Amino acid sequence: QNGAKKTTEIAHLDITHYKSLTKDEEQKIENFANRIIAGCTNIKKGFMDKAEAEKQHGFKLYQGGVVPGNQLRVVDIEGIDTEACCGTHADNTAEVGWIKLVKSQRISDGIVRLYYVANEKAIVKMNEEQDIMNSLCDTWGVDQSQILPTANRFFNEYKKLSNVTKNQDQQILKLQVKYVINSNEATKIFAVKSEQDSPTIYFSFLPQFADKLKSLDKGVIFYGNNFILGLIGNNSSKALVDELEALCKEHSSKPVKSMTKDEVKFDFKIKGQKPIVT
Repeated sequence: QNGAKKTTEIAHLDITHYKSLTKDEEQKIENFANRIIAGCTNIKKGFMDKAEAEKQHGFKLYQGGVVPGNQLRVVDIEGIDTEACCGTHADNTAEVGWIKLVKSQRISDGIVRLYYVANEKAIVKMNEEQDIMNSLCDTWGVDQSQILPTANRFFNEYKKLSNVTKNQDQQILKLQVKYVINSNEATKIFAVKSEQDSPTIYFSFLPQFADKLKSLDKGVIFYGNNFILGLIGNNSSKALVDELEALCKEHSSKPVKSMTKDEVKFDFKIKGQKPIVT
């Protein structure tokens, strides 16, 4: 033990351990604790001479910290654990009711923190988890035994669909840029409404067209609900970039930063978003 804290909402216990706990290890700890509780073991509390207590129980008494003075209040869970502590304790492990381990977290090198609830709070936590299970069963139209295979199937199908969607998005983007490059219109700058939630695809896919757009003195801008991003040629771009920068400053709640490189690359920041005009 390396420390502890208890509140009416949640408690935690810090233990010394060389690595983070796995879910399986968390479950084993929870089960072990609840078996002790279910064993209805008596908890003895009383004062002992410090030297005598150390002789009987060793320095494991001080897991909660060294206790000053020549007298120790010793708490003994028969056959389980004995420590020096002046805190409030039950008379029998059964009074704890039940322990639910909420999570574990490695808070520093060699220290793992266990978050847990007990008694009525444990019942509330278990009911919340069961409510989630029931909701999934109702939503997916399956019984509880089929939740895991159904979730795995949905996830695998989602990954497959995501790959297909990504390829289609890239193909659409490629055709849009090629249209700009091959267009015989007098227009030099093309604006395209984006259906993307973020500009990620443009950052990774557009640079391959930068040199071609620059050589043709053309540009393409993609704008979504929370970003503006594009590649703009070098000669006719200055006025447009100035206009975009002014627009960003007008609607931004934070200072707008701009950067130019050979009049090809521009980087604006608006409404706390990461690069939105390039």
